[in-house]
Amino acid sequence: MTTRILFLGEGTSDSGLTSHVRRIATDRGINVVITDPLVDRLPPPPRRTVEAKLRAVIDLGGVYELILIHRDADNAGRAARLEEISSAVNRVMTDVPCVPVVPIRMTEAWLLLDEAAIRRVSGNPNSNVPLNLPRARDVETVPDPKEVLAHALATALGFSGRRLEKLRKRFPYHRQQLLERIEPAGPIRDVPSWQAFNDDLLAGLKQISE
Repeated sequence: MTTRILFLGEGTSDSGLTSHVRRIATDRGINVVITDPLVDRLPPPPRRTVEAKLRAVIDLGGVYELILIHRDADNAGRAARLEEISSAVNRVMTDVPCVPVVPIRMTEAWLLLDEAAIRRVSGNPNSNVPLNLPRARDVETVPDPKEVLAHALATALGFSGRRLEKLRKRFPYHRQQLLERIEPAGPIRDVPSWQAFNDDLLAGLKQISE
């Protein structure tokens, strides 16, 4: 039996998280097919809210056993995002279990803990310039983890000026690569929002496999 999973991210590079979902499911003997529709690219009207994206998926004829919805906490906080996701699912796909994916504050916070991966993705794995990355216990308090990650990539590669601007344009690609390469057994395992995501994912997979 194949389990159909819907993944709704905030942007195209968020799809890197599906690699982790697939790995966790496979480890538990669950065969999954993950759909990551780019609903933001459908014709008008724009679909920016979780509810609007879910309705677009229904309009496309999608049928799923499990939904994963990713929303950065940003300044709203985890509780507000959980309520937003839950309310949208209850209005649109009431009978489908949902796994919330809510990084604090931004997804980039999850990517600041693997220094070796950042150096590899930057294109300069042998770089030894200090990146001054935060510790796992502090990473969720970083005000702008996206900017910190962009700076770390540039520092590792040694870019500045026009070359730095070119690197920044490739940031979504580098971000997706880092998401795909997350090492679950690394420092990220101690980050509360990552722990919550994995607990919810395991609960969701268990529910659909019973």
